[in-house]
Amino acid sequence: MTRKGLKQLLDVCFTAKRVTETLPELPKGMKPRQIHVLEAVYEIRQRQEICRVCDVSSRLNITAPSVTKLICELENFGMLEKKTDSRDKRIALLYLTPEGEKCVKKYVFDFHRDWVASLQEITDEQVQETVNVIEKLQQTMPGRRNG
Repeated sequence: MTRKGLKQLLDVCFTAKRVTETLPELPKGMKPRQIHVLEAVYEIRQRQEICRVCDVSSRLNITAPSVTKLICELENFGMLEKKTDSRDKRIALLYLTPEGEKCVKKYVFDFHRDWVASLQEITDEQVQETVNVIEKLQQTMPGRRNG
């Protein structure tokens, strides 16, 4: 890759960030990161029935304290409930409320369904290649701390 190619990749990464910042208007006071947490809780619970803070942290690749803060905010919005595990009181289990489920349906499933309809010319192979390139950028970033 040339320096020019790297510059093009970095420029398009900034463009991608702007795309995610212009998603549809969320409920008052909510942030896109909170929608990602709701989606993660939904997906995790579909796969394994229970969802813990550490599961969301791993799924989104963000620290547990950051996830905990987002979860508290979502609890305040009435989108998420945190309940203590009956077998181990140290573990908090996460559940979407009916309002949280509506939010995931509207801002994830319905939105993605409508957007995918406009992107039919992009193949899954192109998507995977894009993902691979971005992951490689992240892995090789100078000064990045490992682990």
